[in-house]
Amino acid sequence: MPSHPNIVAIDAILGKSQSSVVRDFLRYMRQIHPPGHLPARRDFDMAALPHLLANIVLVEVERKPAPQPARFFVRVAGEAVLDAAPSPMMNRYIDEIVATNTRLSGRDAGVILDVRQQVLSTGVTYYWHGPPRMKFRHDYADLEYVHCPLADDGITIDRIISAFYYEGAVPL
Repeated sequence: MPSHPNIVAIDAILGKSQSSVVRDFLRYMRQIHPPGHLPARRDFDMAALPHLLANIVLVEVERKPAPQPARFFVRVAGEAVLDAAPSPMMNRYIDEIVATNTRLSGRDAGVILDVRQQVLSTGVTYYWHGPPRMKFRHDYADLEYVHCPLADDGITIDRIISAFYYEGAVPL
């Protein structure tokens, strides 16, 4: 039986990831990933990664009738992410955060919505490493992150869990 496409994506990203934050997160995601379908939220134990909690974000996917896009609601965000965020994000929809950030920074914050839409449409983990593509509260040399799909039924993505590493950030 061939590997699930998301396992293939995680393995490929593990080969190029730069930070221990992202690599540790991906190793754990690989460990809990069932061979034939996506892991569920119940499979992810936050207590298994205490050293990464400050870097994790969990969003719930709220599907809308076509042609409206899905919405993403920030349920959990760690301290490092909250410290970097240009505007409040807890218990808010990402499209609202984008609208607020665009007004504050004049730079395109839509990327935080677009990459999650990509995870939703492809069903595989999204990876980025490079200069930040939107304005944060602080400047960073580089940003590395992954967005991983979760599905309670193994197929329909209902959450996306992410890990962020801000290169050059002062640890909390």
